[in-house]
Amino acid sequence: MKKIAVLTYNQPHRKTYDTICLLKAKGYENVVVYAQEMTYTKKKYPLIKHRPELNMNIPVPKEMCRNFGYDYQEIMFADIQEPNDTLFLLCGAGLLPDSFLSKYKIVNSHPGYIPYARGLDSYKWSIYNDLPIGVSTHLLGKYVDAGEIIERREIKVEQWDTFHSVAQRVYENEIDMLVHAIELIDEPHEFIVPEKEEFFKRMPEEKEKELFKKFEERKNI
Repeated sequence: MKKIAVLTYNQPHRKTYDTICLLKAKGYENVVVYAQEMTYTKKKYPLIKHRPELNMNIPVPKEMCRNFGYDYQEIMFADIQEPNDTLFLLCGAGLLPDSFLSKYKIVNSHPGYIPYARGLDSYKWSIYNDLPIGVSTHLLGKYVDAGEIIERREIKVEQWDTFHSVAQRVYENEIDMLVHAIELIDEPHEFIVPEKEEFFKRMPEEKEKELFKKFEERKNI
């Protein structure tokens, strides 16, 4: 079985927790988790939070790996030495060096339907700009949230939905698709070159204030 490596932080992290749990539930045993310090700090918090938070007392990745029998190493990602056919799943990391990106296949699960929603706050921008809501898995490479696409799923909005119920489905698909990419990695993939170099930045508050209204308008179409 292909070796799986998870890139993450060395502190409690919801996406890492859910990904490692799903890997174990699906029977993956040849797994190593690489962790480093989280150096990024938010300069500004959003008006509307839509990402799952640490509402549970989840263990640090080191403890999870010990309990699950997974290898765990705290190391700078640039110093990782693995066979070239190791498949990396991205749960959390800063900027990865080009030498690392060119050496390994690194799967990212993006909460946007590529190529329509790329960059930050893609779920919010998809609602604001009436774009397809979805999740995409792709290999990291030259393009931001584009390039070699492994899978795309569009998330439908039902009449009974709320802004946050759809956000939760987006997140759950992110985790499912990140692990499912292991099964799809050797299949033919679509390659998408973005028409524009620009991608979304953090949504400003004045636009966030319109989100719930935009969501209800979309739901009633």
